[in-house]
Amino acid sequence: MPKALTPNEYFETVLPAMLRWKGPAAAAVGVNVRFVVTGRGGGTWTIRLRPPVAGVVEGSEWKADLTIKITATEMEKMLNGTFDARKALVEGNVELSGDLTVLKRVGFLFQAGGTATEVRSTQRPAVK
Repeated sequence: MPKALTPNEYFETVLPAMLRWKGPAAAAVGVNVRFVVTGRGGGTWTIRLRPPVAGVVEGSEWKADLTIKITATEMEKMLNGTFDARKALVEGNVELSGDLTVLKRVGFLFQAGGTATEVRSTQRPAVK
């Protein structure tokens, strides 16, 4: 069985590729979402879903409309299809702050195709 997708792989490889595939539609959402992933393998990433081009940056460079603080374990469950949002919220493994209506508009962020093995075998594009 292939190793599960990690938060770092998702934010550094999978999500940027997905945003490129979605092109202007991703930028048209008009919000920024920050993920603060706590624990081993965690970090902070901000997803810019605004014109001219959607993108992801490590850290908190952009002001966020919604911040999702989540444990690395719960993030891995989310990425691998075993996430129970209600349970995670009740147990304190996920905290939401900011405009909660943004959640409805950014659900597509977690509907990526491809397996973790396929993602790892894809080379990252050169930075220009």
